[in-house]
Amino acid sequence: MGARGGQALANLAHGLRDLLFPPACAACGAPVGQDEFLCPACQGQVEPLAAPACPVCGLPGHSWLCPACQASPPAFDAARSLAAHAGPLAEVVRGFKYQRRYWLGQGLARLLGDAPRSWWATVDLIAPVPLHPRRLVARGFNQALVLARGLPGREGPELAPRLLSRRRYTRPQVGLDPGARRRNVAGAFAVAPNWQDRLEGAWVLLVDDVFTTGATVNECAKALKQAGAERVEVLTLARAAGGKS
Repeated sequence: MGARGGQALANLAHGLRDLLFPPACAACGAPVGQDEFLCPACQGQVEPLAAPACPVCGLPGHSWLCPACQASPPAFDAARSLAAHAGPLAEVVRGFKYQRRYWLGQGLARLLGDAPRSWWATVDLIAPVPLHPRRLVARGFNQALVLARGLPGREGPELAPRLLSRRRYTRPQVGLDPGARRRNVAGAFAVAPNWQDRLEGAWVLLVDDVFTTGATVNECAKALKQAGAERVEVLTLARAAGGKS
């Protein structure tokens, strides 16, 4: 079959798919155009995080270090999020993460891929926050890894899905106060032995879905810094209201 025949079959397959499964908004189910993730109404409710923000933890409303970062500087060097964890975006993230709606990950990864390239292009490695094997089996996928795959192109930082591991099982962070969150994940992460030599002087980008208090990414950053990483930055799709390091 020639190239034209193959393209014709591909077009027919796409047409049948759209006929049987019309594209729909991931949040409200309204009809959308091909390759659109959210309808205009839901997209309009996504709240980009406006400047100024704390240059370390990214807390909006601070042109310099926020009080929390001044009192107790985190192990990571900078954290950024695309939007507030609210409205349709929060609904989609919850459906993806807790309701096993894996197909939403592709659209969320594209959203994360819209982050300014300057936020991540200078790093050497991109590392998703890992899940413990028990939770990975229960969920079926690591949401942070799915999102991280939206970033690297043909040329750019290396995606390192096994750079970090979760060496002990922890209870979910949802519902815990900031102090309990820190205690829950204290010492929970480790750098894989085969990555130790490559981390010396490296710049690493940690990727996760939501930044709430920063306790989880802070523990990841501690492990990376102890293994020799020079700089650790954090990129999340969303930031919870009031979330800070």
